[in-house]
Amino acid sequence: MQKKAAIITAAVLLAGAALLDHAACGISLFAKVRTSDGTGTHSEADIREAVSLARSGFRDFEGCFMTKLSYSEALSQDEMHNYHGKDVDDIIVLDSDFTTSKVFSEPTFDGRTQRGWKWIITHTEAEGWKLAGSGYA
Repeated sequence: MQKKAAIITAAVLLAGAALLDHAACGISLFAKVRTSDGTGTHSEADIREAVSLARSGFRDFEGCFMTKLSYSEALSQDEMHNYHGKDVDDIIVLDSDFTTSKVFSEPTFDGRTQRGWKWIITHTEAEGWKLAGSGYA
């Protein structure tokens, strides 16, 4: 009986540690994602790749929960002009909102909703799509 109780206790402790570790990372699993309406210059597959890269980058945002992630044709075109003359074939810009946790986030962000955070994903022939940066525009 004690062996069974010890196994259950160990399992609960491991599950709790895993949950705590997961809570410390940025989570975007439940973000509402709006992609192309079919009239833009980027394919649905390219936008999905950009979304995946942004979500991967968001994992570094400790204690944050992404609530919105959307493709912006206008921002993508504007950003392409900023990269004029650089070795970039194409750019996708995603706009996001996220909330922060009072427990895990930086003090300047704690317990707030951040709106308009941009994710810049660039494409080159040699490297394909990659996350080039993020921040406020």
